[in-house]
Amino acid sequence: MPDAKALFEGKKITVMGLGLLGRGLGDTLFLIRNGARVTVTDLKTEQELAESVEKLRGLPCTLKLGGHDPADFMNVDMVLRNADVPRSSEFLRIAAANSVPVEMDESLFCKHFRGTVVGITGTRGKTTTTVLVHRILQSAGNRAFLSGNLLGCSTLPLLEQAGPHDIVVLELSSWQLQGFHDARISPHASIFTNVYPDHLNRYSGMDEYIADKKAIYLYQRDGDFCLFNGDQPECAAMADEASAGRRFFSVDDLPSYWNIRLPGRHNLANVAAARMLARMMDVPDTVIRTAVESFNGVEHRLEWLGEKDGVAFVNDSTSTTPVAGLAALEALSGRSILLIAGGSHKNLDLSPFAKAAGQQCKRIALLEGTATDPLLEGLVAAGAADKIVGRFDAMAPAVDALLSQSRAGDVILLSPACASFGMFGNEYHRGETFVALVRDILGESRPSFRGECSL
Repeated sequence: MPDAKALFEGKKITVMGLGLLGRGLGDTLFLIRNGARVTVTDLKTEQELAESVEKLRGLPCTLKLGGHDPADFMNVDMVLRNADVPRSSEFLRIAAANSVPVEMDESLFCKHFRGTVVGITGTRGKTTTTVLVHRILQSAGNRAFLSGNLLGCSTLPLLEQAGPHDIVVLELSSWQLQGFHDARISPHASIFTNVYPDHLNRYSGMDEYIADKKAIYLYQRDGDFCLFNGDQPECAAMADEASAGRRFFSVDDLPSYWNIRLPGRHNLANVAAARMLARMMDVPDTVIRTAVESFNGVEHRLEWLGEKDGVAFVNDSTSTTPVAGLAALEALSGRSILLIAGGSHKNLDLSPFAKAAGQQCKRIALLEGTATDPLLEGLVAAGAADKIVGRFDAMAPAVDALLSQSRAGDVILLSPACASFGMFGNEYHRGETFVALVRDILGESRPSFRGECSL
């Protein structure tokens, strides 16, 4: 493994974006450990970032919170940019004008790591596929690490742990892949799960969004590969551009006799992708099957929480797009659904989800946010006005309203189909709020979820 101290000791580095999910904190702690002179800057205040700030207290770094100082982007050796920082930031332009290199966590790691990198991207299914791939590779006896776009995961610190014979499995968002374009590198083995409209509040359109995603395969070399979703024409068409050749996965390739626990056809696609990648990395089907059949999924993704008096509770808080909401309704088709939906708008068309929810759901509680008005209009247009139990500015009254109208055989489903910002810090905060309420109803308790990364 590379000598991290040799790479960073004495370097003056600005970490742009401490963030709330733990990635910026992990990178900062890593850089401090390895002798860098670190300045951390974030638009959020110290109070908003209190949990992360407390973990940096007393350490040799400078905190500049509540805004950015242009000087921190001029006379430094490197800016480490959080993926949530838009490429259009004026401070990134200041860095470029002063010939300061701008790096990102995952792509900087890949520049220096000498082992095998597996990357997974796509609009939906990234996390489930990534976690399943990691478990399969571990089950096959590989020393494999998990990181990337997962709650609490920082990738740079893996330079201290992962060696040339190891595998690092990364979930990669479109924003994280911008760093791969800059570095002109791609993972050795990749999966492109699917492509649907998303993040159109941050992108000018689908072309720009997909262009970022393409870094998952554009810079692959001989011996590398990327698997594309052969069941989705829009995704399959991109295989023509793959420098390492055309390769596909399909739900139809899955053995029908496998006991797959994950609900919904979309999860079958995730399993098919993971299986095909593992087979191409020489993992026997017997090992893959055992790992798949013991896999119960990932928290906040159609997570079955339990039942009381015959009423079930399902947490699908990472449903932040209409496509995700539709997948949840499809996975629970045939059940009597009491739905919690709504939240922050991403400039996506909510009408197909509203129509399906209006047709399939018994009752609907709406969480307040910028997307709630258009979602309500779609439900009314679908003839479902009488199914709406109210609009709520907190999770607890929404759950109470549905529970009061539930009966045995019903499923109370949190699948908002919208982003979480406004009422919640992020979709994980939203999910944990729902889970805590449900645990109280069920008379259970559990520790807060902190992610599955290998740190």
